Amino acid sequence: GGVALSEVCLWVLDLDGEDSVGPWSIVVLFGCFLYLQSLYAESVTLPPDYITSISLFFPTFPAYNAAVVMSCLELFAGWRYFPEHKFHWCAVVCGALLMLIGQVLISFASRAAHRNFWASCRNAPEEETLEEFAGLEIPNRRIVKEGPFRWERHPAYLGAMLWGVGVEVTLCNPGMLCVVGFVLWASLLYVALEEEQELYDEFKAGYAHYAATTRCWIPMFNSFLESAAFQREMGEHTNANDEVEEVDDEEECDEEGSE
Repeated sequence: GGVALSEVCLWVLDLDGEDSVGPWSIVVLFGCFLYLQSLYAESVTLPPDYITSISLFFPTFPAYNAAVVMSCLELFAGWRYFPEHKFHWCAVVCGALLMLIGQVLISFASRAAHRNFWASCRNAPEEETLEEFAGLEIPNRRIVKEGPFRWERHPAYLGAMLWGVGVEVTLCNPGMLCVVGFVLWASLLYVALEEEQELYDEFKAGYAHYAATTRCWIPMFNSFLESAAFQREMGEHTNANDEVEEVDDEEECDEEGSE
């Protein structure tokens, strides 16, 4: 973090040498802040045995990791072959602002939700016993409606999206801006769908009402989440009708048997 900060200062003051990493130092600096904020949130919220110190709130999908690697390759290729077109102060400032806003959203979301922020920590993996997993039980679970959750269902995911896009804007990576943006969007959508299913299974009508009155500001998330909610409702109605038909069939069989 300190090295990245010094590199940023030297670069801004135009005191850096030929070995300067330019805007890359800004990304490293924000990455350090995000890492430390994540570690602090885990250390004051979760049981000691569960503190991993590796969570950056991004989904750890191979496709996203590959996109990050390709982003680095585009950055250094641009440095090597198109140095005069690689950096634009306007893009660097806009990208840094996007990362800052994203980081603030992630921080406020974790503070507002506290232990509820780790929604999926309650389901024990198949390879672990209940005794080993008991420390991860989150008491007094509830639907969080305070802070940024008043106007955004998934503020941390919105922050992650802004942070990831901000990285590519800062580095002036037009190609990987599209690729990383799509991969991160798809990864976050997958996580959001899984999380909303868990929350709906636990809170039923309470979460259905919250979801109906609170938007998700990530592009196109609302349509996918609403479609998933509609399919859940249709599935429940179908199951309920099937149960009623089974009961009616059993009653008819009983009546025929008694006759």
